[in-house]
Amino acid sequence: MTAGSDVTETSSRMGAEEREQKTSAMEEGPVHECIAAILAENEALRRENALLQSMKNALEEGEMRYRRLFEDALTGDFITAPDGRIIACNPAFARMFGFSSVEGALCTNVRDLYEDPGDRDRLLAQLRRGGRVVNEGRTRKRRDGTRIHVVENVVGRLGADGELIEIQGYTYDDSERKRVEDALRESEERFRAVLENSLDSAYRRNLQADCYDYMSPAIEEILGFTPEEMAVMSLEEVMDRIHPDDRSLVKAELNTAAASGRGLLVYRFLAKGGEYRWLEDHFTVISDSAGRPLFRGGIVRDITGRRRAEEAIARSAAELARVHRDLESAHREANLYLDILTHDIGNTENVSNLYAELLAGSVEGEAARYAANLKRSIEKSIEILRTVSKIRRIHAGPPGLRPIDLDAVVRAEIAHFPGIPIRYEGAPRTVLADDLLCEVFTNLIGNAVKHGGPGVAVIIRVEAEEEGLLRVTVADTGRGVPEERKEEIFHCYERKQRGVGEGLGLYLVRILIDRYGGRIRVEDRIPGYPGEGAAFSFLLREAERS
Repeated sequence: MTAGSDVTETSSRMGAEEREQKTSAMEEGPVHECIAAILAENEALRRENALLQSMKNALEEGEMRYRRLFEDALTGDFITAPDGRIIACNPAFARMFGFSSVEGALCTNVRDLYEDPGDRDRLLAQLRRGGRVVNEGRTRKRRDGTRIHVVENVVGRLGADGELIEIQGYTYDDSERKRVEDALRESEERFRAVLENSLDSAYRRNLQADCYDYMSPAIEEILGFTPEEMAVMSLEEVMDRIHPDDRSLVKAELNTAAASGRGLLVYRFLAKGGEYRWLEDHFTVISDSAGRPLFRGGIVRDITGRRRAEEAIARSAAELARVHRDLESAHREANLYLDILTHDIGNTENVSNLYAELLAGSVEGEAARYAANLKRSIEKSIEILRTVSKIRRIHAGPPGLRPIDLDAVVRAEIAHFPGIPIRYEGAPRTVLADDLLCEVFTNLIGNAVKHGGPGVAVIIRVEAEEEGLLRVTVADTGRGVPEERKEEIFHCYERKQRGVGEGLGLYLVRILIDRYGGRIRVEDRIPGYPGEGAAFSFLLREAERS
């Protein structure tokens, strides 16, 4: 084979291979396209399936989340039919209305949970008109009949014909807030009623707006201005109506109160009728966090009557002081005259008594009897003067009490009546008294001797009464004191059943016992038998033993 033939053969062979390749390529082209299309479609289906699965998972998750939210919600969620059947509800709804389970609630018509059945019809009418009800408060009934206050948010689902198909919504128990709100409103109403019916006027002044934003009606009774008229008064106008003598004090107190937060004002305010009224203003200042005063609130009281009374009392006190000074001067002058009279009359009576004794010793018969009567009268006059002097001494000043030996005083007074049988039942005791204590026993023993009749005997008894007190009794066997006379016997210048006299002796005894902090009374010596003698009983305070 020649080279040319080889080339030709080779060329021929190469052309045949090329043709086979072209033919193969022509045959394989459509198949590849189909495979590619199928693969592309499969990929699209895979992505679509993945998307669908993702959407399914999301839907399931969302449904689970919704169910969990629906079942665990704090609000009572529900779906009802127009006829009231409860289609669905969550546990919170069941608990709110007293059901033990959701199933129990689903067996109930929602109309049974309304206090007023007509309220349900009005709700349906609202939903048909507007489609929803937002934050509406209602009174509902629990299963056991107890009432609760709830707030509802409800949406109505309408059909193509506009008819109400379903009601969806949620509710929550608002009873506690409603109770607090009602209590607060009642409290505010009571407080307002108190303020508006008080004789005092409550107010609040807005310091930033320079006006009263509240003034109770009592202000019209106090000042003649209505609350509305007071509301438009500026601070300058208010200050212009304050008495000129009081303005500086008011301004100073207001400045002080701005820092302390409270104050008290007393001032005169020109009322609508043209007269000044005295006001007492207790107030509090309310400031912001920066210390800037915002409000001043307080109570205004009309004290005009009180101030006038105080002024009248002050005038009376001044007049009484003047009268007291005049009386003291007159008292000193009267005492001076009385001292002179007592001294001079005493001297005259002593001389008269001496002449009466001389006269009685120098005459006989009827003249001697007259002289004896004269002597007794003079002696009585001398006794009265002495008693009056002692009473004056008692009233001259406060008692200067000190420890006095009671036993020694009693024994000394007994010695002054040597002819009278006196039995003494006592022991050494020290009491709080003064030098006039002896006059008590002098007058009580003398009274028994004077009015007890012939053969009268006297008993003096001292005994412990209670802690720190001694009871002293001076009794006699005389004629006694009638029951109706036992209270008045110690009164000055009254005539007594036991005899005739001015009564100064027993009066002196009473004021002395009062002076010592005790009280004297007269009883029957033998209870129930006034004719068997009298018993004068009184208390004395024992002095502390050193």
